[in-house]
Amino acid sequence: MGSFRGRATTWLLAVATALGLALTGVGVAAPAQAAAKVAAPLPDRTYVLSSYYGPRCMPIAGSSTYHQGQDFGASKGTAVRAIAPGTVSRAGSVRGFGEWVVIDHSTGGERFSSLYAHLVDGTKHVKKGQKVKRGQRIGDVGSTGTSTSPHLHLEIWQGGYPGGSTVDPLSFMKSRGVDLRSLSTRNYARTTPSSCKYFTTAKVNMRSGPGESYQVLRTPQPNVVIKGKPGAGSGDWRQVTRNGRSGWIHKNYLSPGYTSQGTRYTLSSLNLRAKASTSSKVKRTIPADAQVTMLRGLKGSWQRVRYGGQNGWVSAQHISDTRDGAQVVRNTSGNTYSWVRPSTLQLREGPSTSTAKVVTLKRDQRVRHLATMKNGWLKVKHGGKTGYVATRYLTSNRP
Repeated sequence: MGSFRGRATTWLLAVATALGLALTGVGVAAPAQAAAKVAAPLPDRTYVLSSYYGPRCMPIAGSSTYHQGQDFGASKGTAVRAIAPGTVSRAGSVRGFGEWVVIDHSTGGERFSSLYAHLVDGTKHVKKGQKVKRGQRIGDVGSTGTSTSPHLHLEIWQGGYPGGSTVDPLSFMKSRGVDLRSLSTRNYARTTPSSCKYFTTAKVNMRSGPGESYQVLRTPQPNVVIKGKPGAGSGDWRQVTRNGRSGWIHKNYLSPGYTSQGTRYTLSSLNLRAKASTSSKVKRTIPADAQVTMLRGLKGSWQRVRYGGQNGWVSAQHISDTRDGAQVVRNTSGNTYSWVRPSTLQLREGPSTSTAKVVTLKRDQRVRHLATMKNGWLKVKHGGKTGYVATRYLTSNRP
Protein backbone atom coordinates (compact mmCIF):
# COMPACT_ATOMS: atom_id res chain seq x y z
CA MET A 1 0.00 0.00 0.00
CA GLY A 2 2.81 2.37 0.92
CA SER A 3 4.62 1.54 -2.30
CA PHE A 4 1.52 2.32 -4.37
CA ARG A 5 1.05 5.69 -2.59
CA GLY A 6 4.67 6.58 -3.28
CA ARG A 7 4.34 5.71 -6.99
CA ALA A 8 1.09 7.69 -7.23
CA THR A 9 2.65 10.75 -5.63
CA THR A 10 5.60 10.61 -7.99
CA TRP A 11 3.24 10.35 -10.97
CA LEU A 12 1.13 13.32 -9.78
CA LEU A 13 4.25 15.47 -9.30
CA ALA A 14 5.39 14.66 -12.80
CA VAL A 15 2.00 15.62 -14.26
CA ALA A 16 1.85 18.81 -12.19
CA THR A 17 5.31 19.80 -13.27
CA ALA A 18 4.38 19.30 -16.89
CA LEU A 19 1.20 21.37 -16.51
CA GLY A 20 2.83 24.09 -14.36
CA LEU A 21 0.47 23.41 -11.43
CA ALA A 22 1.01 23.60 -7.66
CA LEU A 23 -0.14 20.59 -5.66
CA THR A 24 -1.57 20.57 -2.17
CA GLY A 25 -2.92 17.80 -0.02
CA VAL A 26 -0.95 14.99 -1.65
CA GLY A 27 1.40 14.41 1.25
CA VAL A 28 4.34 16.54 -0.12
CA ALA A 29 5.10 20.26 -0.11
CA ALA A 30 5.51 22.28 -3.30
CA PRO A 31 9.05 23.60 -3.97
CA ALA A 32 9.54 27.00 -2.25
CA GLN A 33 10.19 30.06 -4.41
CA ALA A 34 13.86 31.07 -4.44
CA ALA A 35 14.59 33.89 -1.98
CA ALA A 36 15.76 37.24 -3.35
CA LYS A 37 19.52 37.74 -3.19
CA VAL A 38 19.21 41.28 -1.84
CA ALA A 39 16.80 43.37 0.22
CA ALA A 40 15.79 47.02 -0.20
CA PRO A 41 17.86 49.35 2.03
CA LEU A 42 14.72 51.17 3.25
CA PRO A 43 11.14 50.02 3.90
CA ASP A 44 8.78 50.23 0.92
CA ARG A 45 7.05 53.59 0.31
CA THR A 46 9.24 55.47 2.81
CA TYR A 47 11.58 57.22 0.38
CA VAL A 48 11.96 59.22 -2.81
CA LEU A 49 14.75 58.71 -5.34
CA SER A 50 16.66 61.99 -5.69
CA SER A 51 20.29 62.34 -6.77
CA TYR A 52 21.29 59.52 -9.11
CA TYR A 53 24.53 57.69 -9.86
CA GLY A 54 26.81 59.39 -12.40
CA PRO A 55 28.22 62.83 -13.36
CA ARG A 56 26.51 65.87 -11.85
CA CYS A 57 26.98 69.50 -10.84
CA MET A 58 28.10 70.12 -7.25
CA PRO A 59 24.88 70.36 -5.16
CA ILE A 60 26.66 72.17 -2.29
CA ALA A 61 30.12 73.60 -1.65
CA GLY A 62 32.78 70.92 -1.24
CA SER A 63 30.74 68.09 -2.77
CA SER A 64 31.68 65.81 -5.66
CA THR A 65 30.93 66.20 -9.36
CA TYR A 66 30.53 62.45 -9.86
CA HIS A 67 27.90 60.83 -7.67
CA GLN A 68 29.11 57.33 -6.85
CA GLY A 69 25.87 56.25 -5.22
CA GLN A 70 22.11 56.66 -5.09
CA ASP A 71 20.32 59.06 -2.73
CA PHE A 72 17.07 58.16 -1.01
CA GLY A 73 15.24 61.11 0.55
CA ALA A 74 13.49 59.90 3.71
CA SER A 75 12.40 61.04 7.15
CA LYS A 76 15.07 61.24 9.82
CA GLY A 77 15.18 58.01 11.83
CA THR A 78 13.85 55.75 9.05
CA ALA A 79 15.36 52.27 9.46
CA VAL A 80 18.32 51.52 7.17
CA ARG A 81 18.72 47.81 6.37
CA ALA A 82 21.58 45.64 5.12
CA ILE A 83 20.91 44.67 1.50
CA ALA A 84 22.65 41.28 1.93
CA PRO A 85 24.34 39.19 4.62
CA GLY A 86 27.91 40.16 5.39
CA THR A 87 30.45 41.58 7.82
CA VAL A 88 30.66 45.22 8.92
CA SER A 89 34.07 46.57 7.87
CA ARG A 90 33.53 50.22 8.86
CA ALA A 91 31.17 51.99 11.26
CA GLY A 92 31.23 55.41 12.87
CA SER A 93 32.29 58.88 11.76
CA VAL A 94 34.10 59.83 8.58
CA ARG A 95 34.79 63.07 6.73
CA GLY A 96 32.17 63.96 4.12
CA PHE A 97 29.81 61.06 4.75
CA GLY A 98 29.31 62.00 8.41
CA GLU A 99 28.15 58.78 10.10
CA TRP A 100 28.42 55.65 7.97
CA VAL A 101 28.42 51.85 7.81
CA VAL A 102 30.23 49.69 5.23
CA ILE A 103 29.41 45.98 4.87
CA ASP A 104 31.49 43.42 2.94
CA HIS A 105 29.48 40.67 1.21
CA SER A 106 30.39 37.38 -0.41
CA THR A 107 27.35 35.59 -1.81
CA GLY A 108 27.07 33.16 -4.70
CA GLY A 109 30.72 33.54 -5.57
CA GLU A 110 30.33 37.33 -5.86
CA ARG A 111 32.27 39.75 -3.67
CA PHE A 112 31.02 43.30 -3.17
CA SER A 113 30.55 45.98 -0.50
CA SER A 114 27.58 48.18 0.34
CA LEU A 115 28.12 51.65 1.83
CA TYR A 116 25.45 53.55 3.79
CA ALA A 117 26.17 57.23 4.54
CA HIS A 118 24.78 60.30 6.39
CA LEU A 119 23.32 58.12 9.15
CA VAL A 120 22.30 59.48 12.54
CA ASP A 121 24.84 57.29 14.35
CA GLY A 122 27.11 54.80 12.58
CA THR A 123 27.64 52.63 15.66
CA LYS A 124 24.18 52.64 17.22
CA HIS A 125 23.01 49.35 15.69
CA VAL A 126 26.23 47.64 14.54
CA LYS A 127 29.94 47.54 15.28
CA LYS A 128 33.00 46.88 13.14
CA GLY A 129 33.55 43.15 12.67
CA GLN A 130 29.91 42.25 13.39
CA LYS A 131 28.13 39.82 11.08
CA VAL A 132 24.71 40.95 9.84
CA LYS A 133 21.80 39.29 8.06
CA ARG A 134 20.01 40.42 4.94
CA GLY A 135 17.35 42.97 5.92
CA GLN A 136 18.83 43.59 9.39
CA ARG A 137 18.63 47.16 10.69
CA ILE A 138 22.12 48.65 10.61
CA GLY A 139 21.38 52.39 10.96
CA ASP A 140 18.91 55.28 10.84
CA VAL A 141 18.46 57.88 8.09
CA GLY A 142 20.14 61.15 9.06
CA SER A 143 21.75 64.26 7.58
CA THR A 144 25.30 64.12 8.96
CA GLY A 145 28.38 65.14 6.98
CA THR A 146 28.04 66.98 3.67
CA SER A 147 24.28 66.91 3.45
CA THR A 148 21.40 69.36 3.01
CA SER A 149 18.52 67.22 4.32
CA PRO A 150 17.83 63.73 5.75
CA HIS A 151 18.61 61.03 3.21
CA LEU A 152 20.43 57.74 2.71
CA HIS A 153 23.38 57.65 0.34
CA LEU A 154 23.93 54.07 -0.89
CA GLU A 155 27.01 52.93 -2.79
CA ILE A 156 27.77 49.49 -4.27
CA TRP A 157 31.43 48.53 -4.74
CA GLN A 158 32.00 45.45 -6.87
CA GLY A 159 35.19 43.74 -5.75
CA GLY A 160 34.94 45.39 -2.31
CA TYR A 161 35.46 48.81 -0.76
CA PRO A 162 37.66 50.73 -1.39
CA GLY A 163 39.73 48.73 -3.87
CA GLY A 164 36.88 47.83 -6.20
CA SER A 165 34.77 50.00 -8.47
CA THR A 166 31.34 51.58 -7.99
CA VAL A 167 28.28 50.60 -10.00
CA ASP A 168 24.80 52.06 -10.29
CA PRO A 169 22.89 50.83 -7.21
CA LEU A 170 19.54 50.90 -9.05
CA SER A 171 20.77 48.60 -11.82
CA PHE A 172 22.63 46.37 -9.36
CA MET A 173 19.56 45.90 -7.15
CA LYS A 174 17.14 45.42 -10.06
CA SER A 175 19.28 42.66 -11.59
CA ARG A 176 18.94 40.87 -8.24
CA GLY A 177 15.18 41.12 -7.96
CA VAL A 178 14.59 44.47 -6.22
CA ASP A 179 13.23 47.35 -8.31
CA LEU A 180 13.83 50.37 -6.09
CA ARG A 181 11.95 52.65 -8.49
CA SER A 182 8.70 50.77 -8.05
CA LEU A 183 9.05 50.74 -4.25
CA SER A 184 9.49 54.52 -3.86
CA THR A 185 6.79 57.14 -3.34
CA ARG A 186 8.25 59.47 -5.98
CA ASN A 187 11.17 59.60 -8.39
CA TYR A 188 12.91 62.81 -9.42
CA ALA A 189 13.79 63.14 -13.09
CA ARG A 190 17.12 61.58 -13.99
CA THR A 191 18.89 64.23 -16.08
CA THR A 192 22.47 65.39 -16.54
CA PRO A 193 22.92 69.11 -17.33
CA SER A 194 25.24 70.16 -20.14
CA SER A 195 27.09 72.64 -17.91
CA CYS A 196 27.33 73.80 -14.29
CA LYS A 197 27.21 77.30 -12.82
CA TYR A 198 29.18 77.95 -9.64
CA PHE A 199 30.16 80.95 -7.53
CA THR A 200 33.45 81.45 -5.72
CA THR A 201 32.94 81.36 -1.94
CA ALA A 202 35.95 83.61 -1.21
CA LYS A 203 38.87 85.31 -2.92
CA VAL A 204 40.63 82.28 -4.41
CA ASN A 205 43.42 81.32 -6.80
CA MET A 206 42.49 79.73 -10.13
CA ARG A 207 45.42 77.50 -11.14
CA SER A 208 46.70 75.85 -14.30
CA GLY A 209 46.37 72.36 -12.79
CA PRO A 210 44.72 70.41 -9.95
CA GLY A 211 47.08 71.34 -7.11
CA GLU A 212 48.67 74.21 -5.19
CA SER A 213 51.98 73.71 -6.98
CA TYR A 214 50.49 74.81 -10.31
CA GLN A 215 50.70 78.35 -11.69
CA VAL A 216 48.13 80.93 -10.56
CA LEU A 217 46.20 82.09 -13.63
CA ARG A 218 43.97 84.63 -11.88
CA THR A 219 42.45 85.36 -8.49
CA PRO A 220 38.66 85.85 -8.67
CA GLN A 221 36.85 87.84 -5.98
CA PRO A 222 34.08 86.19 -3.87
CA ASN A 223 30.79 85.40 -5.66
CA VAL A 224 32.26 85.52 -9.17
CA VAL A 225 30.46 83.27 -11.67
CA ILE A 226 32.51 80.21 -12.68
CA LYS A 227 31.49 77.62 -15.29
CA GLY A 228 32.11 73.88 -15.15
CA LYS A 229 30.97 70.56 -16.57
CA PRO A 230 29.35 67.62 -14.75
CA GLY A 231 32.01 65.18 -13.62
CA ALA A 232 34.93 67.48 -14.52
CA GLY A 233 37.43 67.23 -11.69
CA SER A 234 40.38 65.45 -10.15
CA GLY A 235 40.30 64.59 -6.46
CA ASP A 236 39.51 67.77 -4.50
CA TRP A 237 39.93 70.03 -7.54
CA ARG A 238 37.38 71.12 -10.14
CA GLN A 239 38.15 72.02 -13.75
CA VAL A 240 36.37 75.28 -14.53
CA THR A 241 36.32 78.23 -16.93
CA ARG A 242 36.12 81.98 -16.34
CA ASN A 243 35.59 84.32 -19.31
CA GLY A 244 36.69 81.57 -21.68
CA ARG A 245 39.88 80.70 -19.80
CA SER A 246 40.20 77.21 -18.35
CA GLY A 247 41.72 76.41 -14.96
CA TRP A 248 41.33 74.58 -11.67
CA ILE A 249 39.83 75.65 -8.31
CA HIS A 250 39.65 73.66 -5.07
CA LYS A 251 36.16 72.27 -4.42
CA ASN A 252 35.83 74.06 -1.06
CA TYR A 253 35.85 77.44 -2.82
CA LEU A 254 33.01 76.72 -5.24
CA SER A 255 29.29 76.79 -4.46
CA PRO A 256 26.10 76.50 -6.56
CA GLY A 257 24.80 79.69 -4.89
CA TYR A 258 25.97 83.00 -3.48
CA THR A 259 27.99 83.02 -0.27
CA SER A 260 27.37 85.84 2.20
CA GLN A 261 30.42 87.91 3.09
CA GLY A 262 28.49 89.53 5.93
CA THR A 263 25.39 91.69 6.32
CA ARG A 264 24.85 95.43 6.45
CA TYR A 265 21.85 97.71 7.06
CA THR A 266 20.84 100.78 5.07
CA LEU A 267 20.89 104.05 7.02
CA SER A 268 18.42 105.63 4.60
CA SER A 269 16.68 104.95 1.30
CA LEU A 270 19.47 103.89 -1.04
CA ASN A 271 19.90 103.25 -4.78
CA LEU A 272 21.14 99.84 -5.91
CA ARG A 273 23.21 100.55 -9.01
CA ALA A 274 24.46 98.35 -11.85
CA LYS A 275 28.04 99.63 -11.46
CA ALA A 276 30.10 101.35 -8.78
CA SER A 277 29.25 104.87 -9.91
CA THR A 278 26.54 107.47 -9.27
CA SER A 279 26.14 107.77 -13.04
CA SER A 280 25.32 104.07 -13.38
CA LYS A 281 21.80 102.73 -13.94
CA VAL A 282 19.61 102.41 -10.83
CA LYS A 283 18.36 98.81 -10.64
CA ARG A 284 16.05 99.46 -7.68
CA THR A 285 15.71 101.54 -4.53
CA ILE A 286 16.42 99.83 -1.22
CA PRO A 287 14.36 101.18 1.71
CA ALA A 288 15.90 102.49 4.91
CA ASP A 289 16.76 99.97 7.63
CA ALA A 290 16.87 97.10 5.11
CA GLN A 291 19.31 94.20 5.45
CA VAL A 292 21.63 93.63 2.50
CA THR A 293 24.10 90.80 1.89
CA MET A 294 27.68 91.72 1.08
CA LEU A 295 29.08 89.79 -1.90
CA ARG A 296 32.70 90.98 -1.87
CA GLY A 297 35.07 93.58 -0.43
CA LEU A 298 34.93 97.34 -0.90
CA LYS A 299 35.70 98.90 -4.27
CA GLY A 300 36.74 102.40 -3.27
CA SER A 301 33.67 103.82 -1.50
CA TRP A 302 31.30 101.26 -3.06
CA GLN A 303 30.04 97.93 -1.76
CA ARG A 304 28.83 95.02 -3.89
CA VAL A 305 25.62 93.68 -2.29
CA ARG A 306 22.59 91.48 -2.94
CA TYR A 307 19.05 92.55 -2.03
CA GLY A 308 15.67 91.15 -3.06
CA GLY A 309 17.22 88.67 -5.48
CA GLN A 310 19.25 91.37 -7.27
CA ASN A 311 22.96 92.16 -7.21
CA GLY A 312 24.40 95.64 -7.45
CA TRP A 313 26.47 98.40 -5.89
CA VAL A 314 25.63 100.79 -3.07
CA SER A 315 27.50 103.66 -1.45
CA ALA A 316 29.35 102.22 1.56
CA GLN A 317 28.84 105.46 3.49
CA HIS A 318 25.11 104.82 3.65
CA ILE A 319 25.18 101.33 5.14
CA SER A 320 25.88 100.26 8.72
CA ASP A 321 27.30 97.27 10.58
CA THR A 322 24.21 97.12 12.78
CA ARG A 323 20.54 97.83 12.35
CA ASP A 324 20.80 100.82 14.70
CA GLY A 325 23.59 102.27 12.61
CA ALA A 326 26.51 102.20 15.05
CA GLN A 327 29.62 101.50 13.01
CA VAL A 328 32.62 101.39 15.31
CA VAL A 329 36.40 101.18 15.36
CA ARG A 330 38.46 100.00 18.35
CA ASN A 331 41.95 101.34 18.91
CA THR A 332 44.83 99.53 20.61
CA SER A 333 43.82 100.81 24.05
CA GLY A 334 40.42 99.17 23.72
CA ASN A 335 38.46 102.44 23.35
CA THR A 336 35.71 102.46 20.74
CA TYR A 337 35.31 105.36 18.31
CA SER A 338 33.09 106.53 15.48
CA TRP A 339 33.07 109.62 13.26
CA VAL A 340 30.30 112.11 12.50
CA ARG A 341 28.84 111.50 9.05
CA PRO A 342 26.59 114.55 8.28
CA SER A 343 27.80 118.16 8.10
CA THR A 344 26.46 118.84 11.62
CA LEU A 345 25.16 116.64 14.45
CA GLN A 346 23.69 117.67 17.82
CA LEU A 347 25.18 116.18 20.96
CA ARG A 348 22.26 116.09 23.41
CA GLU A 349 21.84 115.68 27.16
CA GLY A 350 19.65 112.59 26.79
CA PRO A 351 18.74 109.90 24.22
CA SER A 352 16.00 111.97 22.57
CA THR A 353 15.64 114.93 20.22
CA SER A 354 13.49 116.62 22.87
CA THR A 355 16.46 116.96 25.27
CA ALA A 356 18.71 120.01 25.39
CA LYS A 357 21.64 120.47 23.02
CA VAL A 358 25.10 120.17 24.58
CA VAL A 359 27.18 121.10 21.54
CA THR A 360 27.05 120.94 17.75
CA LEU A 361 29.43 118.38 16.25
CA LYS A 362 30.89 118.76 12.75
CA ARG A 363 31.50 116.26 9.97
CA ASP A 364 34.47 113.91 10.53
CA GLN A 365 34.83 114.80 14.21
CA ARG A 366 35.61 111.74 16.33
CA VAL A 367 33.49 110.64 19.31
CA ARG A 368 34.42 108.04 21.93
CA HIS A 369 31.77 105.52 22.98
CA LEU A 370 30.92 105.52 26.68
CA ALA A 371 28.17 102.89 26.67
CA THR A 372 26.45 100.37 24.44
CA MET A 373 23.87 101.42 21.89
CA LYS A 374 20.21 101.48 22.97
CA ASN A 375 17.14 102.33 20.91
CA GLY A 376 19.25 104.00 18.25
CA TRP A 377 21.11 106.29 20.68
CA LEU A 378 24.64 106.16 22.01
CA LYS A 379 26.36 107.93 24.92
CA VAL A 380 29.62 109.47 23.69
CA LYS A 381 32.33 111.95 24.61
CA HIS A 382 33.98 114.63 22.46
CA GLY A 383 36.33 117.41 23.51
CA GLY A 384 35.47 117.06 27.18
CA LYS A 385 31.73 117.16 26.46
CA THR A 386 29.51 114.15 27.20
CA GLY A 387 26.07 113.47 25.72
CA TYR A 388 23.99 111.35 23.36
CA VAL A 389 23.88 111.12 19.56
CA ALA A 390 21.69 109.16 17.12
CA THR A 391 23.82 106.24 15.92
CA ARG A 392 22.55 106.37 12.34
CA TYR A 393 24.63 109.53 11.90
CA LEU A 394 27.90 107.86 12.89
CA THR A 395 30.31 105.96 10.66
CA SER A 396 33.43 103.82 11.04
CA ASN A 397 35.01 105.43 7.95
CA ARG A 398 37.97 107.50 9.14
CA PRO A 399 38.18 110.94 7.49
